[in-house]
Amino acid sequence: MSRQKIKKWLENVYNCPYLIMVVVSSVIAMLCFDEIGIRFFDNNISTERTVSVVGDIVRAEENQALGDPPATLEETPDSGETNTEIQNVISETMGGESENAGERKKEEAVLEDNNELNIESQDAQTQEIQEDTEKGVTKFLPYTPLEIESRYYSDAGKIALTTEYPYTIANDSYFNDAAFLGDSRTLGIYDYVGLEGADFFCDNGMTIFKLLKDDGVTEQGTGHKVDLKQVLQERHYGKIYIMLGMNELGYGNTTMYMQEYLSVVHQIRAWQPDAIIFIMANLHVSREKNNMETEFNNININDKNVACARLANGVDIFYLDSNPMFTDAEGFLQSEMTFDGVHLYAKHYDKWRQFLTEHGVEKATPNEDTE
Repeated sequence: MSRQKIKKWLENVYNCPYLIMVVVSSVIAMLCFDEIGIRFFDNNISTERTVSVVGDIVRAEENQALGDPPATLEETPDSGETNTEIQNVISETMGGESENAGERKKEEAVLEDNNELNIESQDAQTQEIQEDTEKGVTKFLPYTPLEIESRYYSDAGKIALTTEYPYTIANDSYFNDAAFLGDSRTLGIYDYVGLEGADFFCDNGMTIFKLLKDDGVTEQGTGHKVDLKQVLQERHYGKIYIMLGMNELGYGNTTMYMQEYLSVVHQIRAWQPDAIIFIMANLHVSREKNNMETEFNNININDKNVACARLANGVDIFYLDSNPMFTDAEGFLQSEMTFDGVHLYAKHYDKWRQFLTEHGVEKATPNEDTE
């Protein structure tokens, strides 16, 4: 082999590694890149990451200038349009949330208003229910009773209060269809209150046990004894006031008194179905007249008042207690108002008149009854 050929072979061998490297590099490049330059990743790489990375590289290469080295993911330039779009989306999202927040506030405000209306409506309904419940109720105020040894009465341990009701203010004409039944205190109302349109059937010593008996009762204004049974069947009354109990303090006992009172009320109701019946409390006596050694005392009077108050129903039978207008803090009839510890001076009947006119009851119509 000539020296010249050997030299050429050595040069080829010397340059061979570079050729090999070029060839190997070319082969690798051919295996890793297709004709459009998209790199293939190993199948073990997750699909989501592959799609993301490939997309980023494609966008980078599309923006790449001729002769620049291939762009990698880290070298991908930020797209102004993309950032603007992202910012717009963020702004729109935030703006939407802001608008939605405003709408939510409005909705919350509406809900709060509705809740307040519902609460007010419930309060109104509760108040109406409470008012309906209280209307027509006769309440009893309890106290610690005393031990009483008497066959006539016991200590009731409570005080009956005027039936609760939306009473109206009445004028004199309101009593034109009224009848008053009672004893000497009712006679005082006839003499000094001046209800000229009303009928009064009363006598000194009258009791609930004698009221409807054949002996009759005096009709004030005529002075004649009349059979009250017959009168109540022949005349029509819109209101009937009954006050009896003082003369029963030493007769029978409270249970008998209540039973007879109930019987009388039922009989009057049968004869006067449209009348409003007012059961009037018996006035207490003064401290001087109050005698705990006998049956003539305020505990016995109160026992009778509580008994008859139980008959009130708040619809067409009402209990009226005028005692607070005439008694002191201890429940005794004020001494300056009475001449005998039992009956009022004439000038104090004006208070009784005021009490009666302040407790008018209008008869409910059929429509009101059904509501």
